[in-house]
Amino acid sequence: MADRIAPGSSLEVGQIQASGQLLAEANRARHRRQDRRAIALYRRILLEDPRHLEAALRVAPLLASQGEAFAAWQLYRMAAAELHRARRVDACLAVLRDACRCVPHEYDVWRLRAELEQKLGREEDAYDTLLEGAQHFDRPHTAMQAIALLTRARAIEPRDPEVALDLARLYVRTGLIESALTLLAALAPCVQGRVLRRVRGLQWRVTLSFYHAWRWLAASWREARGERDASAGVLAAAAPASVRVAHREAVPEPYLPFDA
Repeated sequence: MADRIAPGSSLEVGQIQASGQLLAEANRARHRRQDRRAIALYRRILLEDPRHLEAALRVAPLLASQGEAFAAWQLYRMAAAELHRARRVDACLAVLRDACRCVPHEYDVWRLRAELEQKLGREEDAYDTLLEGAQHFDRPHTAMQAIALLTRARAIEPRDPEVALDLARLYVRTGLIESALTLLAALAPCVQGRVLRRVRGLQWRVTLSFYHAWRWLAASWREARGERDASAGVLAAAAPASVRVAHREAVPEPYLPFDA
């Protein structure tokens, strides 16, 4: 029986050695900046072993630099999922950070990184991640991704009026006028000075009404005189329900592959 197993074992050992040689050759090509050759060699390894983490993480940045962002993200995602499944959460987070650097226009990379940071109790890091990610979706066709990221950021830190204003502007840009006005109406009593003037100004530009024009003038006058709005208080603990509902209808929740 041992004689029967030996040939198979030898074949397996030979495959491992061949894979190791390919990996070493690919690494040499990468260090010599022979990117196309390195990519081809790493892909040969992944063809034999699609879950080869080292090859995936070596080739992903090269693919991103060659304009193959989606292919790079698929490899990053696979590696992150494997590390998360193995409970290596710090390594998983490091992979997602690298993915944010190499493929910043993939929405899911920012979402997954922020969710993992939240699970690790790093709320401030998650908040910064979401704000940074939203900056990469400033085109008209990517505004919904920015809305999704900023909405998640507001759920973590609802007291930042700048995030609320950015979110309202994005609502206006994407035609969600009612959501924008609802958010601005909830924000106005909680701010003062320059921020209140900007809120009133955005309301005026959206509605073009005499009422909001007057409110903007009043806010500007109070700001010029340095008056404090007596109604200004603390920002609400969460976005208005109508805003959250509008957002959920506009942006379906993506599939989270890391749930174990």
